[in-house]
Amino acid sequence: MKYLLIDANIAAGYYLPESISNRNAARNIELIINHARNRKEEVFIYMPNFCVAETVSVFIKCSFGKWNKHVKKPIDTRVYQSLVNQFQKDIHNGSFLYHLELNRYHILGINLVAPIDHYFKISKRKTKQHNINPASTFDHLIISMGIQLAKIHGSENVFIVTSDNRLATIINKCKSKIMPETLKKIKIAIAEKLCSIKFSKDIFPNYLNVNTCTDKNLVSIFGQSVLNAKKPIGIYRWISK
Repeated sequence: MKYLLIDANIAAGYYLPESISNRNAARNIELIINHARNRKEEVFIYMPNFCVAETVSVFIKCSFGKWNKHVKKPIDTRVYQSLVNQFQKDIHNGSFLYHLELNRYHILGINLVAPIDHYFKISKRKTKQHNINPASTFDHLIISMGIQLAKIHGSENVFIVTSDNRLATIINKCKSKIMPETLKKIKIAIAEKLCSIKFSKDIFPNYLNVNTCTDKNLVSIFGQSVLNAKKPIGIYRWISK
């Protein structure tokens, strides 16, 4: 069983592909979500409650934010209402997407994530840049939620799925080898005491960056069938012509 924790950009990119500028990402999102719909006995999808709000916000922006430079082609209100209806249907009582509530363990858990992000100058791009900003608290919370899910299901079975390169690079850094003297310098012992979790790369979940993942990556996680996932009948998505 694979347990996915999806970011808001994944949900929005599935229901409204034009909200994702990377075409490879949009294609990979469709394959992953369709596969999960067809194989519910093999794939379980969690979604943070604040990402539910973020996803609806994307629908609203694309419908009513005609002035917004990020909105290339606004959708009409009928499309907006249909997207909201389908999304609500999918999250209602965990019908397809399990609405994961933010709790105290997740809030405490950012102490295992934020020090890494703020100490290291982590760039979301391969090229060097002068202005590198740390990730948002929401990103830290998503990773913290992943830590708790990894504790429950096993880190090898949990994947944070995102199109946010910054989020992916932070998880990758957390899962890399960090020297003991560095952990001491960033007072990670305080986080360990707060969370009752010993810091190591094994406490963090895997991640899947849909911007860069290949068919080989998808097959290694979900099996060959993910590349031939059938489009579910009766599911509303808006794909502009």
